[in-house]
Amino acid sequence: MQHVFIAKKLGWEKRQFVCFDSSLYSREEAENQFVPYEGTTLKGYPYTGYEYNGEQYHSYQYVGEIEDDKIPRDENELFDYNLRKLGH
Repeated sequence: MQHVFIAKKLGWEKRQFVCFDSSLYSREEAENQFVPYEGTTLKGYPYTGYEYNGEQYHSYQYVGEIEDDKIPRDENELFDYNLRKLGH
């Protein structure tokens, strides 16, 4: 099982999945891996970003705890996963 997050990389339009082994991390411990930092845009506006494993992200969202073989590979599969989850 994996704790799955979907995160938007800073400056990118696409989002990516970030997973943490749920036998090693609780949800809270996994979420705490995204370390907040304060930044400023090129136009001088302040923002809060998140850094994990040397990568900077604009935002992230917890998807859920998902079995290893059912982790979505893209946003279409995430949509299908959420539809199946709602149906049960």
